[in-house]
Amino acid sequence: MDAAVVVPAYNERAAVSRALDALAGQDAEVVVVVGGDDGTETVAREHAATGRVVRDEAEDGPAAARNQGARATDATVVCFTDADTVVPPGWVARHLSHYHDRRVVGVGGPLRPLDGDRTDEALFKLLSDYWYRVSWPVGFVQASGNNCSYRREDFLAAGGFDESLPFMEDTDCSLRMKARGRLVYDPHAWVRTSVRRQREEGYGGLFLRYAIGYVRYALGREPGSRYFRDW
Repeated sequence: MDAAVVVPAYNERAAVSRALDALAGQDAEVVVVVGGDDGTETVAREHAATGRVVRDEAEDGPAAARNQGARATDATVVCFTDADTVVPPGWVARHLSHYHDRRVVGVGGPLRPLDGDRTDEALFKLLSDYWYRVSWPVGFVQASGNNCSYRREDFLAAGGFDESLPFMEDTDCSLRMKARGRLVYDPHAWVRTSVRRQREEGYGGLFLRYAIGYVRYALGREPGSRYFRDW
């Protein structure tokens, strides 16, 4: 079974090398979807781990970039992570191991803070692991966009990430994919991701933003924030 890793990277020159370093040696084609004008494209093209660079001319957010990357490969399974995220050794293999079950159409895992402190570690454990362990079994699956994978054929047939959503597009995608088969939460398939949004917004602000977004989404309304458009 073959895999590709799609990495959306908008003005991420300072971070993308570290992300690509972690993807070197993973058994997958690495597709970097590049936007912005800070030299990220040059860094991505010159990195040994990069298999393909796709220029995102529309620059319409991470959902569109991820979809573009998924269309650019023909791998059976597409894994998604971000340019400010570092995956551990064996991350792709961990995701792939679940797809031997033909019923499985998607896999998600927890987030850990990258260069965070003890407070970050504790809050990430609560909000990006324990919460998932509780919500997934009752059907509220939330595969984070920087740590998820899908069978490409099913992902594209379902329409991929909804490009009209300003955020929560990853939750929306995983909930729609649930209708096509089984989604697995693997607590050992973790990644480390930047805490810069938490630093800028604060955990309280982010929690409130998402809580409101979840309620609006459950009521069939747009989540109500343009904040994450500036990816």
